[in-house]
Amino acid sequence: MTMKKEKVKPPVPKRDEKPVYGLQSNKNFITTNAVENILAKPKNVPQEPFRWTSRPGYGKPPVYLRRNKQRIAQEREHLETYLKMRFDPDPGAMVTQLSEGERQELLRHLKRKWASVNAAYQTQPLVMDSDQKKHRKEEMERLLAEIEKDIKTLERGDMILIMDE
Repeated sequence: MTMKKEKVKPPVPKRDEKPVYGLQSNKNFITTNAVENILAKPKNVPQEPFRWTSRPGYGKPPVYLRRNKQRIAQEREHLETYLKMRFDPDPGAMVTQLSEGERQELLRHLKRKWASVNAAYQTQPLVMDSDQKKHRKEEMERLLAEIEKDIKTLERGDMILIMDE
């Protein structure tokens, strides 16, 4: 007993027929979609991850680190030459010792200079309303601190050597 299959699709409508509204389908879209996805080829083939060890320049320090190391080495070299010159002067270099009278005269001159700068500093207004006034005050404070440091150095009474360059 053979049964004839019924056509699932309706015939193509004629030109003068109006479309039928509310059409329904017996197709199970979820199952169809799952089967299509299972049987489909993979779209993206996984690529081998990038190997950082195979790139050029791997294992070499970056340029900025090499530059910083050079700067540090230069600064260290300058410091060593300065310390060597400071604590172990060249026998051929011209070094003179500051006499006690010259030291006292220099000390007196520094104290007079400190007094004049301090007097100018004291006459400044309390309110600093412009950048120029602030800059002048900071400059005077720096100069006073520098003179005070020089005075303390000279008052220690140590032997003072002057190196002619």
